[in-house]
Amino acid sequence: MSETADSAVRLGGRRDDDHAAKLLREAASEITQGLLVVDGDLTITFVNNPYRRFFGFAPDDPIVQPGQPLEAMLWTLASRGEYGPGQPGKHVEDRLRPVRDGSEYSTERLLSNGRYVEISGHPLSNGGYVFTFTDVTDRVEEKKRLDQLVRDRTEELHQVNSKLIDGIEYARLIQTGILPQKSFFDSHIGPNFLLFKPADIVGGDFYIGVKTDYGTYVGLGDCTGHGVPGAMMTMMAASVCRRAINETGVGGPAAVMMAIDRIVRINLHQTEAQVGPDNGLELTLCLLESDVGRVRVAGAGLDVFVQTKGRIDRVRGTKHGLGYGRQTSSATSIQETVFTEREAERIFLTSDGILDQSGGDKGYGYGRRRLTDALQQGANLSIEEQGAHLAADVETYSKGYVQRDDLAVLGFCLKQS
Repeated sequence: MSETADSAVRLGGRRDDDHAAKLLREAASEITQGLLVVDGDLTITFVNNPYRRFFGFAPDDPIVQPGQPLEAMLWTLASRGEYGPGQPGKHVEDRLRPVRDGSEYSTERLLSNGRYVEISGHPLSNGGYVFTFTDVTDRVEEKKRLDQLVRDRTEELHQVNSKLIDGIEYARLIQTGILPQKSFFDSHIGPNFLLFKPADIVGGDFYIGVKTDYGTYVGLGDCTGHGVPGAMMTMMAASVCRRAINETGVGGPAAVMMAIDRIVRINLHQTEAQVGPDNGLELTLCLLESDVGRVRVAGAGLDVFVQTKGRIDRVRGTKHGLGYGRQTSSATSIQETVFTEREAERIFLTSDGILDQSGGDKGYGYGRRRLTDALQQGANLSIEEQGAHLAADVETYSKGYVQRDDLAVLGFCLKQS
């Protein structure tokens, strides 16, 4: 190829390169993102109009013209306060560092004109560096709006929850008011312990103590449901139990339970044909007849555990509870078991919450066997220590599992034992 022809080829190549560069500059000027490109010497090679508008530069401002040092432009912006409070030199150095290191850069910033911009920096293969500036004001404002909405809703929920908790706490005070004080058990039945842990603030378990002319009634019940609905049931159930004891207590625990079954059915308007919720309660009841030195125990849907000469025995209750409209003869099959005060050293009444409490390696319920074993292990301790041992054993077994049901255990010694 001749020298003339070779020169023509080189000239044509330069023209092609110049044309391509011109097209790229025109395209970059039309996009909405701001662009700033520098070469390996940290000299500006290209700035588009969106970038100038972001930072308030006039199109002919010499500081952003190709060939100008990047550092000089950064100093101009820092001196204006564009980067916020602090030393301008540090702001400039922080922005030069990724360019010098050839590392990626990303940040989001509020500009002095009130717009939010997302800034990304990327090293180029020729040693240069390119920054892109994207207006994200709408996105940021929407996020702020949604964040405020979440805060507002959270505050509303907090207020509603606070009112709800206040109501439940008040219900707890009422429920506590209907339950016997510990002093009652200390005075009328001897040493005792009580584990009483509702799954929520209030629950469906309750206990009773009634002193009569012919003996002392002690009982523990488990009403349908837990939480507030269960607590409402306990208030009705405790009142019914006291009424039944006053009216039929002389006949013993079985007679009282039959009366409770009848009154609950009437109060809740429950019949065998009812559809929908079926409410009632399970109950264990003891009559301590100190004058004749014996105790009569019975259970409807719950068992009683009796300690005799250091051995723990289970006294089975009937299969059905009391007051349920869909079951027949729930109370007529209740049987009493009679112990002398020497035979029944200690008596333990419990709801099924402790039996069903998940725990261990496989999440199985605590169960009757573990309950019996735990009571057996504490048989030679004082009854207060026996109760503490049981509570600790349940706590250890159920560690890592949520308490899903109310838990109640009442243990007591008979006075002459």
